[in-house]
Amino acid sequence: MADNISDLILGGDPGTHLLQEAFAFDITLTRIRCAACNTVCGLGSLAVDGGPLQALVKCADCGSVLMEATRTQRGCVLEIHGARHLYF
Repeated sequence: MADNISDLILGGDPGTHLLQEAFAFDITLTRIRCAACNTVCGLGSLAVDGGPLQALVKCADCGSVLMEATRTQRGCVLEIHGARHLYF
């Protein structure tokens, strides 16, 4: 983990702007493609399972886990291991 906040700030290169665009949106409006069955659906329409420390987003068609959010002592971790694409 960085000791200085300036170490955490992205630089001014063109890739920075693409990343800012990718992460400055309402995630519930995103469409997501399941890697297992290739179904595309709105992320906001999917049910979320879990509790206060973990949330699992599953495919409505096949039930595969698309995304997993976990709260740790160091912050939140988002794993997008079951999704092929996010469309925003």
